[in-house]
Amino acid sequence: MKSNEAIWPIVRRLFGEHAWEYAPRYAVAFVFMAIVAGSTALTAWLMRDVINDVFVNRDQQALVWLPLVITALFVAKGVAAYIQEILLSRIGNQIVAHMQRRLYDHILRMDAKFFQDHSSAELITRISTNAQAAREMMNLLAVGLGRDLMTVCSLLLVMVLQDPVLSCVLILVGPGAAYGMRQLSRRVKKVAGSEVHSVVQVVSNMRETTQGIRIIKSFQLEDKMRQQMGVAIEAVQRLNNRMVAVKARVNPLLETAAGLAIAAAVAYAGWRTISHGQTPGEFFAFIAALLMAGEPLRRLSRLQLQLVTSAVQVKMLYDLLDTPSPETEVPAKPSLVVRRGELRFDKVSFAYADNVPVLKALSFTAPPGKTTALVGLSGSGKTTVFNLIQRLWEPSSGSITIDGEMIAKVSLASLRSQVALVSQDVFLFEGTVRENLVGGRKDHSEDAIIAAARAAHADEFIRSLPHGYDTPVGELGGRLSGGQRQRLSIARAFLKDAPIILLDEPTSALDSEAEQIIQAALQSLTGGRTTIVIAHRLATVAKADVIHVLSHGSMVESGTQAELLRRDGLYAKLHRLQFGDMAAHS
Repeated sequence: MKSNEAIWPIVRRLFGEHAWEYAPRYAVAFVFMAIVAGSTALTAWLMRDVINDVFVNRDQQALVWLPLVITALFVAKGVAAYIQEILLSRIGNQIVAHMQRRLYDHILRMDAKFFQDHSSAELITRISTNAQAAREMMNLLAVGLGRDLMTVCSLLLVMVLQDPVLSCVLILVGPGAAYGMRQLSRRVKKVAGSEVHSVVQVVSNMRETTQGIRIIKSFQLEDKMRQQMGVAIEAVQRLNNRMVAVKARVNPLLETAAGLAIAAAVAYAGWRTISHGQTPGEFFAFIAALLMAGEPLRRLSRLQLQLVTSAVQVKMLYDLLDTPSPETEVPAKPSLVVRRGELRFDKVSFAYADNVPVLKALSFTAPPGKTTALVGLSGSGKTTVFNLIQRLWEPSSGSITIDGEMIAKVSLASLRSQVALVSQDVFLFEGTVRENLVGGRKDHSEDAIIAAARAAHADEFIRSLPHGYDTPVGELGGRLSGGQRQRLSIARAFLKDAPIILLDEPTSALDSEAEQIIQAALQSLTGGRTTIVIAHRLATVAKADVIHVLSHGSMVESGTQAELLRRDGLYAKLHRLQFGDMAAHS
């Protein structure tokens, strides 16, 4: 694909989304850009009078007014450039903020599969670097087509008015330089795409280091991580060097073209002065305009290369925004109203992206107000059941209902508001204890927060923290113990006050003392609520009202613990493995 074909659709889309919104402010900025361009052109035009009136004719009055006019022009140019830069920076910052909010909102509407397919490092890079690229593209075009193009046009007008013939000769240099720039832009596009992916790898390594530092230290993986980061950084360095090398070729190309232009101008103007007696003022005004046009011409020449770099990143941003959002709500969907809390799976099948069946026509009922346990070996589909209940994934076939209403036909927000999850892998946000408990909701009173913490047996340890409920928990709750994080998770579920509770092995990683505290908190939480619990440790589910045993995605046994032990099936086998034969027959 040619670089122009790749750039301009992205440019049109970006401008189509933002140009009209910011048109008034861009118009003001263009006025000040015109002042900059006009001041530059007038300065070049005055060189004719400076040479002819001051140096040739020795006019005393010109020696007074010309310096004053030149000073005024440069002051106006400086003030206009300052205001223009401030305006464009504020517009650009607002575009970045808008794109980041839009991208983040879109990401939040994606399903679990999306986050399996896209690493966190990639998403972080896109929401930061790619959003910045959108601002750069808008500002490059605004400054390039505004200030620089108007400046070049104004100076070209000065040159044409001074010497039309020589101006036409110099314009012939342009096509050769444009062809060279087109060839360079193709190389820039290729390098820019590789550079973005290398930056993603650096971010990924840094994320793994901060989140896995305990494992890194414990298993002495510093050398391995150092080597991985070194390779990633070296790749970015190598690509940056290639990018610089490609972009640096612009200078010799432009300097050669400029040298040819100036040499032709000197030769032609010298011949005119010697042969026809032309005054030197016109020549100096022409040369001044030509030299002043050099820098904006260089910026305009680099514009396509810079646009290619930005376009690669903006395209990645739009690729993500154009990905359909599976969780976008349909306004017509009704809200789920839980009356009793009966949850039913009816011949539910499911397979992940590899098409290997995880659940096979699974059917079971979780009675309202009772505790239903799901047990089985790893990979039997227990966690998948929880994911389907929360509609993190959609079943391949079959239906899931709550009080007879299919959860696929109700709004996601209402469904998830009726379900509270307590997981073995407690996720805490970086913030205070209070912020993690309330989860962004402002309708919880202080009494409700404290009551939830007490019910979860968490209030005592929270008050012992340096700042109580306002104590920061650190990244991923790293300042708290596993038992403390688990109790905060249970308190969070108490505050949600949902009629359906999902317990995903909430005590699997705790010691005996912490487990007793958590078990007491869980009994308070699940009382009178429909509860589904996943557990490998069968002691956790001994008192469940019904236990369903899963194997390879199918239901193989159901009943109370006593009934299952009497049947001497898979559950009894698992029980013996954990407690021994005596416990199995007691």
